Amino acid sequence: MSIEIKNISYTYMPKTAFEHQALKNVSFTLNEGEVTAIAGHTGSGKSTIVQHLNGLLHPTDGQVLVDGTDLASKGDEAVKARQLVGLVFQYPEHQLFEETVAKDVGFGPKNLGVSEEETEKRVREALEFVDLDYDVFKDVSPFQLSGGQKRRVAIAGVLALKPKYLVLD
Repeated sequence: MSIEIKNISYTYMPKTAFEHQALKNVSFTLNEGEVTAIAGHTGSGKSTIVQHLNGLLHPTDGQVLVDGTDLASKGDEAVKARQLVGLVFQYPEHQLFEETVAKDVGFGPKNLGVSEEETEKRVREALEFVDLDYDVFKDVSPFQLSGGQKRRVAIAGVLALKPKYLVLD
């Protein structure tokens, strides 16, 4: 399956003095299992594109399809499609907010209704994947970590959601 960007355009603050067209008629396909990079100058629209991939932004024109589902559509199918795409923001350390590393990484699964046991399992696996020892870091405040450790915790938080697609801004 894939993520398809079909002729999307996006305008920030339309019909105001601050109107800015960030994307114009952009199309591409990201196939499952591929690693793809988007490069460009500051302000070229990279983060804007990334925020379309899981429905944080909806195009002014065009479509974003995840495994064939339009992310801008209403209903359960679109909600499920948006959950297939995990997004780590450009400054992932700004995603942290819980009292402990374990609570922060487990926040997403818990909010999706995942059982306590499964959430703990996902937290352990995600922390292990980013090379942070669960027993050492689970009770530590994320705000006491180094910058690199904070970023790894933020990535672990997205991985704990078990997304089909992982997008790193």
